[in-house]
Amino acid sequence: MNMEAKFFDNINKFYPLAYPFLLEYEVENGILLAILNYLKKDFHRYGSEKPTLCAIVREDEIKLISIRTPPYNQLLSYTKDLDTFNILVEALVKQGAEIPGTLGFKEGVNIFVNLWCERKAIKSELIRHERVYKLEIVAEDVLGEHEFINTTKMYEKMVHQWTREFMLEALGERNPQMIERSLERLRIDMNEGRIFLLIDKGKPVSMARKAGNSPNGIAVNNVYTPPHLRRKGYATECVAKLSKRLLEEGNKFCFLFTDLGNPTSNSIYQKIGYRPIIDVDEYQFMS
Repeated sequence: MNMEAKFFDNINKFYPLAYPFLLEYEVENGILLAILNYLKKDFHRYGSEKPTLCAIVREDEIKLISIRTPPYNQLLSYTKDLDTFNILVEALVKQGAEIPGTLGFKEGVNIFVNLWCERKAIKSELIRHERVYKLEIVAEDVLGEHEFINTTKMYEKMVHQWTREFMLEALGERNPQMIERSLERLRIDMNEGRIFLLIDKGKPVSMARKAGNSPNGIAVNNVYTPPHLRRKGYATECVAKLSKRLLEEGNKFCFLFTDLGNPTSNSIYQKIGYRPIIDVDEYQFMS
């Protein structure tokens, strides 16, 4: 039997199909699992426009999951069945989908990008080459002695500025809409206790965020130290302290994405105890 694409309007019908498939490669699919959990709680968490929920199936067996929460990119799950991407591309084209870009494991996303650009007669640009890391035990020698706190309202203006600087550094001017949407969620993140600060001599020196979770793990992101405070070990200690706290909360592991163009951050995370799992590429489409 040939493979086919199935689209879902109801998260409660999509979730029980997608969840067990994504869980088979939990770290590789961590971001998709986190988004799936968010959508289960609040289908319009990412905006009023309806999310795209797609499964590629063969004889009722899931072979690929793809999710898009507009205005963000098309996300591709990990799969061993690389011929699924042709089915996905044709199904999205048939639906008249217009997507700004895509994110997925290196081998799969490259196939998707080539097929999509050919069908749509457009070009693409690789904007980030990343690596997913996983941590189960924090190296004790990097925990340091500085104070580590949940951010409070008194730091709201600073956290807002640091987050903007972080996103501009990570995204440049490519996606101002994404930057503004992330900044809009900052107050919610602060109220939910997701933003953490490392304090040295009474002043914040580094920041990290507790992000979405998969069934057994949780993501760390928005790691930022202002340029004039870098190379002092602050980011290492901040991420180490947050990772340890998240493990103590009952998570079996932490995971994060790093830009492979930044050897410093990759070195930092490995000192803490993070280990590489899979490479991920993000592309932007251009007409």
